[in-house]
Amino acid sequence: MLVRSDAARTGLQPLTDSGAVLAQLEVLRLRPPRELRLALPRRPYDRRVRERAALLSADLVRRGARVRVLHGEDLTRDPAHAEDLRRLAASGAQMRGLPHLPVWMAVADRELAIVPSDPGAGDSSATLLRGRLLVTAHQTLFDQVWAGCAPADGDAGPDGLDGREREALVLLAAGLTDEGISRRTGLSVRTVRRTIAGMMSRMGARSRFQAGAEAARRQWI
Repeated sequence: MLVRSDAARTGLQPLTDSGAVLAQLEVLRLRPPRELRLALPRRPYDRRVRERAALLSADLVRRGARVRVLHGEDLTRDPAHAEDLRRLAASGAQMRGLPHLPVWMAVADRELAIVPSDPGAGDSSATLLRGRLLVTAHQTLFDQVWAGCAPADGDAGPDGLDGREREALVLLAAGLTDEGISRRTGLSVRTVRRTIAGMMSRMGARSRFQAGAEAARRQWI
């Protein structure tokens, strides 16, 4: 009787370095999912993985897929990471930031997930997960964090921002124009401008750049 290994039964495949992760992202480009969930903290993956994730996001959105991205709010204060976030936001991905995001992950539909092999190691090794049970667990975790990291419209968080203001501010800090924020949020351009003007007035900011810097200083994003 043939006995399958634990890895075979559970659908675990090691991705030993950034090159292997990049190869798997290319597979997703060639066989695009209907929805991609990305969680992007500061570590552990190198710039090439972040850039490829932005390109993959743009390609999937063009094909009609939904892409959602969770990112650590501290990334907006780092020029290199902020540029990656701008690319992702410009690609049409939905973006939400939160103060602490411990692990990187990519979840494609309910078919596969890429997660760190050892979240505490800080290296680029990862594990490819297959099988509905394993993948759905990560999908559910992502969705719970996504739902909890932005208050609903009209519901102010501890910083006094409601959901609409928070999302507009994150996209503003990522470098999107009013029109780009309008497309990403579904709000009219007029509403976006009014929302941003209100936040700028509250912060005493005279420019959009100053508003982003002040929001970062106050740890609003």
